[in-house]
Amino acid sequence: MSDRPSRLRRLARVGLVLTVVLLVLAVPVGWWAKGELDRVTADLPTDLSGLATWRLPTACTLSDQEGRSLDTFYVERRFPAKHTQLPDHVWQAFVASEDGSFFDHSGVDLVGIARAFVVNARAGTTVQGGSTLTQQVVKNTLLTSERSFERKVREAVLALRLERELSKEQILALYLDLVYLGSNNYGIEAAARDYFGVHAHELTVAQSALLAGLVPAPSRMSPRVDRDEALRRRTLVLRRMLDEGFLDAATMVLADESPLELARRPEGTSVRPDAGYVTAARREIRRVFGPNAASEGLAITVPINHKVQEAAARAAHDAVQAHLTRSGPRLIVARGTEEPPPDPEDGQNCFTARVDRTRRGLATSTKTWTPSRHFWRSAAHDDAHGTRRTLSELVRPGDVLRVCEGTEGLVPAVEPWAQSAIVVVDNPSGEVIALSSSVPGAIEGFVPALQANRQPGSSFKPYVYGAALQDGLTMVSDVLDAPISLPAGNGRSWTPKNYGGGHAGTVRLSTALAISANTVAVRLIQRTGATPVIDLAHALGVESPIREGDLTIALGTSEVTPLDQAAAYSSIARLGVHRRPTWIRQAETTVGGVTVDRTPSRPATRVLPEGTAYELVQMMQQVVVRGSGRAAAIEGTVVAGKTGTTNDNIDAWFVGITPRHTIAVWVGTDSNRSLGARETGGRTAAPSFAAVARSLPEGPSDWPVPDEVVLLKDQGRVVGLRRTHVPDRLLPARVPTGPLPTLE
Repeated sequence: MSDRPSRLRRLARVGLVLTVVLLVLAVPVGWWAKGELDRVTADLPTDLSGLATWRLPTACTLSDQEGRSLDTFYVERRFPAKHTQLPDHVWQAFVASEDGSFFDHSGVDLVGIARAFVVNARAGTTVQGGSTLTQQVVKNTLLTSERSFERKVREAVLALRLERELSKEQILALYLDLVYLGSNNYGIEAAARDYFGVHAHELTVAQSALLAGLVPAPSRMSPRVDRDEALRRRTLVLRRMLDEGFLDAATMVLADESPLELARRPEGTSVRPDAGYVTAARREIRRVFGPNAASEGLAITVPINHKVQEAAARAAHDAVQAHLTRSGPRLIVARGTEEPPPDPEDGQNCFTARVDRTRRGLATSTKTWTPSRHFWRSAAHDDAHGTRRTLSELVRPGDVLRVCEGTEGLVPAVEPWAQSAIVVVDNPSGEVIALSSSVPGAIEGFVPALQANRQPGSSFKPYVYGAALQDGLTMVSDVLDAPISLPAGNGRSWTPKNYGGGHAGTVRLSTALAISANTVAVRLIQRTGATPVIDLAHALGVESPIREGDLTIALGTSEVTPLDQAAAYSSIARLGVHRRPTWIRQAETTVGGVTVDRTPSRPATRVLPEGTAYELVQMMQQVVVRGSGRAAAIEGTVVAGKTGTTNDNIDAWFVGITPRHTIAVWVGTDSNRSLGARETGGRTAAPSFAAVARSLPEGPSDWPVPDEVVLLKDQGRVVGLRRTHVPDRLLPARVPTGPLPTLE
């Protein structure tokens, strides 16, 4: 007797299932009779075999040479799983949860739809899905997310076609890579990495069941959103796996009792010391592989050298701090305000205060301070004269200062107001191995090394001298350093002056570069014309536009970026061979389980004759040995380079090369504010070059002598060189080696 009600209930449920099945069948049959089925499915593809090798939108990953992950960027955070290595319990969890008859149906499971209807109606919530895994695949790949009966019919037809084209294993693999599992995780591999810190083929039974349980409402049920609901769903899936015969009772109980341990996510900030390098790499990847690179599943190996990157970050910071020490901080916030600033809030250590009439006290709305003499003797930068002064010499009554309360009373708030950027290139390969700035940046933010268009000053002169060498001059040719005046239009004239105001008279070409004689650079560009100089600069690697027909570019008045200078000088270091700087050492994608090499080619183009480039390098060495770049000298390392200082000391540069590496250093501001009266490239930027150079891997000790170059010797000592294609009559017997003339 006691069994009779239960039998009646079972019969009722069976009757309900059959009724639903008949209803589900009745509508398509009716549509068929009316010709509606043909209309709804007329535009559907008939050949779906391409889905077997379809490339899903997959994240792009950046790793260093040791395989350590640096960055992941994506439209959908998805990674291809290694399906041949997945343990059975991974796919079994999803089959049990979503489609228990997956291996029996032909794409559409009418009985399963009816069963899901009944189960969900009894539970009052979604416990089982009505769509098969095959239907979910076609819905996510071939159809829109529209909710309508027509779309369900189209989905069913495509599912039937897909089952004829692909094997069950191929469909299951597609599903596991497609399925959304919450917290921005698309596919089983992304979810395994995010939630548990493992690869998909390392998932346990409990972890697999939890992930499968997220499918009905992944955003709401994510264990990072609702831990209890995720565990409840895990239990339901484990029971389904037991019912389907995928697990025995003991394994199910052990999995259900296992604790949920989530992997710790990295800090959710994009501000990091290597943000500029990562941003540059992302932009290079988009340039090479197109705007959709974030969905191409690229695995990129970048050539970053962490030791050099750290040295560059430290050198960039130290350059700004050294400048701050010499020039003083900018302390004055506002001039002559009438109303005092508000009182600092409780716990607020730094605030603004107004200088009183005696210039000895500070005040806010209701509070006053009398700082010590030491406070008023603090160093400050005088913008008007570009010099270091004391605070008491600069402030006037009514000025508003930013101050901080310390253990010994008030102190001026000090913040660096200059910044620096450094780029390091490996010359043989053209790979950028370090890129840094003094200001911590954010990924996809402003990168000074790439985007700070600043006047290069005299660091542009190697392009002028290179054009002059191509025009027939040599490093030992005589040139004139003397006053010169040129028409500037509208009845005006331009009279370029040397740093310090002096002139050296007749000097060798190499000496003129070493002392950075401005008048010589102007005479050289008069001789060659501006176009050959511009063409050479672009050919060597400067990508920023350079003003046409303007002789002032000889003194570096046309803006470039630190990367421009690093690229062009690196071409000089390769003795005239240009390679575009790259952040991509290797690129691969995996399609259908097959790894494809997509590393871009790195063409090398000769843009300067080898002998000419070698002679230019020899001249640039004199800048470091005897000229304005002496602070860049490294014992035991051959260094060539050029300093650059713009008008009013607004920008300071040193770009240097060794046979193996190029380092470009820029120090300046984000405006046209002077760094200080004596902040030159040799003083402000060259020391940073030396600091980074000491961290570099060893390379060749010197440049090889090209076949077209003949060294000139005096008593066994090299005193000059000649290029075999240059007539002897243009070559003096020797070059001077003594002290350089001074322009001071």
